[in-house]
Amino acid sequence: MKNLIYQFWDTYQSNGVLPGVQASVDNMKKYAETIGAEYLFELDPPHLHDGAYNAYYGAVNPVFREEFHEYDNVLFTDADVFAVDGLKENIFDDFNAEIGICTEPFQPKQRTITLGQINSTQDEKFAKFCKKEYGVDLPRTDEGLVRVYNTGVVLYSQEGRLKAQKDFEHFPTFCKKIRQEGLIPFYHSDQGYLHAMMFAKKFKVQEMDNGWNSYVHTTRDKFQPKRRMMDWRDKNTKFVHCQFMGSGNLTEEQLLRIVNLPREQWNYDI
Repeated sequence: MKNLIYQFWDTYQSNGVLPGVQASVDNMKKYAETIGAEYLFELDPPHLHDGAYNAYYGAVNPVFREEFHEYDNVLFTDADVFAVDGLKENIFDDFNAEIGICTEPFQPKQRTITLGQINSTQDEKFAKFCKKEYGVDLPRTDEGLVRVYNTGVVLYSQEGRLKAQKDFEHFPTFCKKIRQEGLIPFYHSDQGYLHAMMFAKKFKVQEMDNGWNSYVHTTRDKFQPKRRMMDWRDKNTKFVHCQFMGSGNLTEEQLLRIVNLPREQWNYDI
């Protein structure tokens, strides 16, 4: 099996490579070496299309660029994802689908009370769009809320990538439909795109253990309007997604404390 771990960074987001991004790159490269996978980091990769929101589709680079198709499996991770210290478990070992992805189990309920624009009303509007446009019912939680999938960690098989090249809708077409539906720009991104396409086109989707994308992020809602840090790590945590504003400006030492230590030992607060 020929496996690849892929990350990228667009410098339009910053002046060069931020220290936190470099820390993630070094960390994931080390993890790739540990499990015998190849590793690729790209700086300013070519955009997949020249239409609106063309900078928001990095997570599907391995799908639409031919140079990735020599690999049996490709893991994409955002440049704010870290493997915990000493991780030897191979993420590719239990992958047996076309697309592997983790949910954000906290998000569906949080979006019913959030003060932000990404909320349950928008999720329902997105689900209604997918039903109308593609005839598909998006997966829901036990409470009946739209499930949230995070594209910060995504696995693709070679079969899945080739199928997606053929079946996935063209990006500008998708973005135009989303705009016409009146959804906020968040749903134009690779996360909204992949969420819609993998179910609309009936892919074999494997919901991976959430330990592969345990996220640390900030939130605020109508009950607690002051922004606060949320920590979703647990005993099964393997990758930590430092999904909070400013993480790219932290040092490697600061980020690895957040990834590996109890919260009271972080010496960091928002």
